[in-house]
Amino acid sequence: MKKKYMIIGVAVLILSITGYGIYSYHQINNPKELFENPVENTISNKSNEQNAANDEEEIDPLLKDPYQFSDRVNFLFLGLDANERRYKTMGAFRTDTIMLISIDFDDEKVDVISIPRDSYVEIPGRKNREKINAAFVRGGGFKGQGFEKTMETVSKFLGGIPINYYVGVDMNVVIDIVDIMGGVDYDVDVKVRVDNRVIEEGFQRLNGQQVLDYARFRKTRMGDIDRVGRQQKIVLAIFNQLKSTNQILKLPRYYTAVMERVHTNLDIKQIAGLALFGAKIELEDIQFHTIPGEFLDMDSISYWGIDEYKKKELIKEIFGVEIEIDQRNDIRYIKKELEEKEKAYKAAVAQGQDAIDNGNQLIANYENIIKDQEREKIKSYISEINHAIEDGDTDYINKLSSDCRQYVSNLKSVLDERNEAIQRAQTVLGQIAAKREEYKGFINAKENENLNKRIEAVNQAINSMETESINQAIGDLEVYAGEVFKACQQRKEAKEKENKAAAELDQAIKNADAVIADTEAKIGKYKGIIKPEEESALRQKIDAVKQAKNSKDTQAIKKATENLKNSGIDIFNSCEQRKQAGEKDEMDNEATDSIGTSESETNQ
Repeated sequence: MKKKYMIIGVAVLILSITGYGIYSYHQINNPKELFENPVENTISNKSNEQNAANDEEEIDPLLKDPYQFSDRVNFLFLGLDANERRYKTMGAFRTDTIMLISIDFDDEKVDVISIPRDSYVEIPGRKNREKINAAFVRGGGFKGQGFEKTMETVSKFLGGIPINYYVGVDMNVVIDIVDIMGGVDYDVDVKVRVDNRVIEEGFQRLNGQQVLDYARFRKTRMGDIDRVGRQQKIVLAIFNQLKSTNQILKLPRYYTAVMERVHTNLDIKQIAGLALFGAKIELEDIQFHTIPGEFLDMDSISYWGIDEYKKKELIKEIFGVEIEIDQRNDIRYIKKELEEKEKAYKAAVAQGQDAIDNGNQLIANYENIIKDQEREKIKSYISEINHAIEDGDTDYINKLSSDCRQYVSNLKSVLDERNEAIQRAQTVLGQIAAKREEYKGFINAKENENLNKRIEAVNQAINSMETESINQAIGDLEVYAGEVFKACQQRKEAKEKENKAAAELDQAIKNADAVIADTEAKIGKYKGIIKPEEESALRQKIDAVKQAKNSKDTQAIKKATENLKNSGIDIFNSCEQRKQAGEKDEMDNEATDSIGTSESETNQ
């Protein structure tokens, strides 16, 4: 099969899936009429002001706009390198597949111009040349003017060819279509490895993911140029299988699976007309072309340098018009330009790598407190920076690097505050745990319950990693805990005072008992010496001590005990003196008796 069959796949597989079979053939059997009044936003390199000025002059109409009398209708087909993450984070993608499809309805001729995605061109409104697949991004993607900017870029690139319509598809549409078909039989000509998926060479049935991997694979000697060829062949295989198995009649059902990922300014009737036209056109009336050029490498980044002179010949061959050549766009000129661009690119790569390192370092340093969405945001930036580096997009690298650094810087401040709040919360929780242990037995059940509720609120706030919530929860806990522990301290002091009073009472009773026992013993000791009134006085004081003991009045006990003790000292001192005096008189008497006996014995 020849590459020139590609238009059938492009026009019927992609365009017609949104309308084939909806209108009957008799309603769309003359598709030319559907395109006689191109849409108002037709893109051309010719400015309105220039056309108006030329209209005022008496010159050949063909010189005003060499394309204006052409019977051709031009479509721009774009395959978007889109995925769910990019939809959510960036909202813009590069165009991996770019084809201008030019249809001559009168002669039933179709020309397809494949434009390599790495073509190094001028993008209107941009200072420096870039890869042509960046035009969609520069226009703001599908949410902005991405399609219009790409149409404008391609129109200018091809010498002002008016582009009437566009069709943009998410390349993942291929997966859904092929799987609905039940797979595609295909003779794989090169081993393909994408991520952990491998497709071996040889004839086999490919599923949707395998078809997409094969169509997007470019790690071959000719890179993107080889990929363009594979895309053409695989789409042709899909179309042939649709035709041979009569599945083409099921295209309306396929539409429901992919409609949200197809973007076009064609209306449903035009799409149906194109489908019918593509189904009946002869294969030999389809011609494929590729913009001529050669690869240019800049620090391992591949560019497709355009041979402006051969491009001029191609435009002449297809459209029959002469276009002007800007030698600055020719590969011979841009080789020198790329040397300067390489310096800027290397500087951008260094900035990009620095942003990547900062992002990874932040994730590592704050691994335990960074939120999943914050981590994914950084990883998204890193992925996009690497993608931009791979594409050699210096401006985009610088923009992404700047945005990433700013996000990381702002996030670091947020994380520092969050970390401070969490650490404070953990410190307070530790302090409260220690206080609860200190005041164990002094905290009542209600206070314990309320403390537990507030502690749980703090832990939940920590888990949420919301700084404001953490600070609020810990503040509430501190206030309540302060009140509880103040009350506990008062209870503790009261208990200590109570215990001290009890100890003092106990000690006073012990002292009282000791003094009573000592007094009783000494009364017995000085029996016969102590005067009755003295003993009576002591007995009264002993009774006073006992009465004081019964009253549990520490001070009364101490006072009664002290009175008993002091009285005892005085009385027992007197008793001791009397005792000693009596013992002396007895000794004196014994001595007198002894002397009298001696004198009597002498006289004898």
